[in-house]
Amino acid sequence: MKTIGLFIFAALVVGAGAWFYMNGTLTGNGSTENNTEWTNSDVPNSAEGAPEGSIHNLPLPEAVAAVRAQVAAEAGLNTNQVLIETAFEREWSDSCLGLGGPAESCLQVITSGYEVTTSVNGEQRVFRTNTDGSVVREER
Repeated sequence: MKTIGLFIFAALVVGAGAWFYMNGTLTGNGSTENNTEWTNSDVPNSAEGAPEGSIHNLPLPEAVAAVRAQVAAEAGLNTNQVLIETAFEREWSDSCLGLGGPAESCLQVITSGYEVTTSVNGEQRVFRTNTDGSVVREER
């Protein structure tokens, strides 16, 4: 009999806790709605015209945004017309991002950055950057 009483008591406590939680009285806000506004209009993303919630609306790292800006400038387009297809973190073997020519002098130091694939009107191009986007080179 004692076990049944404890079971009923535990069920009442759990039920009451669930009711209070669902009604927001334990959180102090009186509501279960999420009132947080997420605005990141100042953060560049990969496609401003993409549907809300699209992966193309994710914020871009500074280096990837630099690639997008360079491609847009070269093509005479707005940045929102340049789609970022992929952006992978990479480590390059030198300061020329592994793309140095015979006439270039590149520091032999591991350089972190990104490999970025862009698309403009169906034409894909691949770029390499360092971490902050101050060096952007196109793979050829």
